[in-house]
Amino acid sequence: MRILVFIIFLTSTFYSYSQILKVDKGFLATDSANYFTGVIDATFAINNRSSTVDQQNIYVGVNNNVDLVYVAERSATVLISGLNYFKIGEGPLIYNGSAHLRQVLRRSAPLTPEFFVQGQFDESRNMELRILYGGGLRWNILQRSNSLFAGVGIFRENERWNDPEQEINKELWKLNSYLSADIKLTESINVNAIVYFQSGHDAAVDAFRNRLSGQLEFKNALTEKFKLKMTSNFLLDDKPIIPLNEFIYEVYFGVEYSFN
Repeated sequence: MRILVFIIFLTSTFYSYSQILKVDKGFLATDSANYFTGVIDATFAINNRSSTVDQQNIYVGVNNNVDLVYVAERSATVLISGLNYFKIGEGPLIYNGSAHLRQVLRRSAPLTPEFFVQGQFDESRNMELRILYGGGLRWNILQRSNSLFAGVGIFRENERWNDPEQEINKELWKLNSYLSADIKLTESINVNAIVYFQSGHDAAVDAFRNRLSGQLEFKNALTEKFKLKMTSNFLLDDKPIIPLNEFIYEVYFGVEYSFN
């Protein structure tokens, strides 16, 4: 199925730490091959992200996201990317973004090897750069009208943070695990959810740094072409590298229009 989707949201946020692929995941089991499918989002944003624990800011801005998939005979190449511009009250314009490239091998098999690399920057949280790369196994538990996936693997995370007093560089190996589900509640309502847990030991503080993130998305089809959407994201980072809010949430509502 070759679909290009333009989404204009009524109220929304930009950055999804959990990285749900908005393209129909049926490409994992389809018999078709050698084609592209993709999604493009245009978004108006508002969230509670802040630069420090004591300073609470309301961010307003716009962003765009691009999800692309190339489906080959036995594999799939996935690109999930986004770029966001924020303005904080009367403050300056700031921006953040990410690009996630994933290679899925043996895409229709019950156990699917996958490898990924990601780049990310976030001025609003003083993260100058994050580069990570790794791999693992995805278990395709259910691939029908409803789908269920689980994954486990490892990755190397390299971060550069701008602390008020100094620049901090952090390199850690981390465990990566996730659970993802697509559920068709009725003929017109679908639910998509994903939860990630990532953990790695930091010898500098002799402790594990744990990150829990997730996304929950509801879609209500009004017609064959139009859908209403509600999406909520969260991030819980128990030991931030620099003083930051440990918990971040995002909620948005929107309209989706699709065409062939």
